[in-house]
Amino acid sequence: MDTLIIVSIMTMMIFSTFATTRAATLLVSNELKRRGDVPVFVTCHPTPWLSKPVPLGQKLLIEIPKTVGDNSVDEKAAGSRPWRPTTCIGTFYREAHFGRHETPYVLYNSDKDATECKNSCFVVVKDDGFYRWNNNKRVWDKVFPIIWK
Repeated sequence: MDTLIIVSIMTMMIFSTFATTRAATLLVSNELKRRGDVPVFVTCHPTPWLSKPVPLGQKLLIEIPKTVGDNSVDEKAAGSRPWRPTTCIGTFYREAHFGRHETPYVLYNSDKDATECKNSCFVVVKDDGFYRWNNNKRVWDKVFPIIWK
């Protein structure tokens, strides 16, 4: 009987390492006023590839799945999938393809934002660009575009 209980507990512990942890949430609000005819897109890569428009005056909610944390030895031994970094970028006019001809704005980067945003990242699109809520400072930080060299 004790063996059965121990096996049950061990099985639950193993399966809990396979499960994904809470997903990060990216909420993007399109609040363009003077540039209302300009389409806004959010594209996330690589897990899974996702590209969606954010219609004028509307919000887009994206759940970014995260596999178990930091690829520690215990997690690898338990057989969990390796963690794959995810990047979500915002673009004007067309969806992103992560090419050098684009002007992308990094809205979410799992390497950095998994700790900074914790559960949620909030982004608002204004006429002069993308802004992200900074929980620590309690202000909207301007997101500057990637400038390719």
